[in-house]
Amino acid sequence: MNKNAVFMAFAKGKESVDNAAPKRYTGIAPVYVVAVNPTKAQIETIVGYTPNEEPIYVGETEVDGRKVANARISFYLKPDAEKVGMEVAPINMSLFIRNEYRYNGDKTKVQVIDKYGRTAWVTIEQAKAHEIPMYSNGPARIDAGYRPAYVGEEDLVAFLKTYLGIPNVDVYNSNTGTWSTHENPEDCEAGLEKIADYFKGNFSELKDIIALQPNNKVKALFGVRTTDDGKQYQAVYPKVLRANATDASIAKLDVEIQERKNNGALSTTEFTFGPFKEYSVEPTTFTADSTTSDMPFPSDTPW
Repeated sequence: MNKNAVFMAFAKGKESVDNAAPKRYTGIAPVYVVAVNPTKAQIETIVGYTPNEEPIYVGETEVDGRKVANARISFYLKPDAEKVGMEVAPINMSLFIRNEYRYNGDKTKVQVIDKYGRTAWVTIEQAKAHEIPMYSNGPARIDAGYRPAYVGEEDLVAFLKTYLGIPNVDVYNSNTGTWSTHENPEDCEAGLEKIADYFKGNFSELKDIIALQPNNKVKALFGVRTTDDGKQYQAVYPKVLRANATDASIAKLDVEIQERKNNGALSTTEFTFGPFKEYSVEPTTFTADSTTSDMPFPSDTPW
């Protein structure tokens, strides 16, 4: 046996490659909607990375012990580079809609929605009769042709209305303190008609709606969500503002988020109401105390 032979018990391995940490962003930015529920190939084209598999947009969720179809609507939002001062790849913001109507806790009332995207809560009997509910300040401002709303539909319609710049059909006169109907109510229509298709994986209705105004922008609020194990993910608040949103509108959104945080929601997500910027973790600075020490050995210990 050759005692000078060298035996290697290690596989060759592979060349090391630096993996840059994904960038996260916070703040408010004007954004374009560049895709709705894109395929794997489309994500590679618009975002610049290749997912491991085709994205899944339809699944099931358990509600009261039963399986209910659930659809994810992923809008890819690209910040306006000219406004934010940097090129940023499109960022996914997801909304969810469930294949069941939205009821209150004891199911004595159901949320309804009309062709203008207005919502109200009515009793089951009122819903069957298409009766307009009466509130303390008068009848609800909703069309009698309403229908039950799907869980998540209200937020989805609100997003689409904001993106398309569709005006509210209700017009408030601050001088008289009264409401009236828009002079062209047909310009205010915002009704989804093919929601059942979403649960079959067909999102053409939503893609066609976004395509009505491909160059429109909205203002979106970005943040960072931190998991219990310290991992961080990009977050986008699901309520967007019009591109010309005022400071008052932004302040109102800030109040809404703070109220939600006070009620226990969004506890792991950090939003910044300010200019859009790359997120960075601020290092903690520790100041040494020269007068005391927690070390178990005297300071003059030779080792």
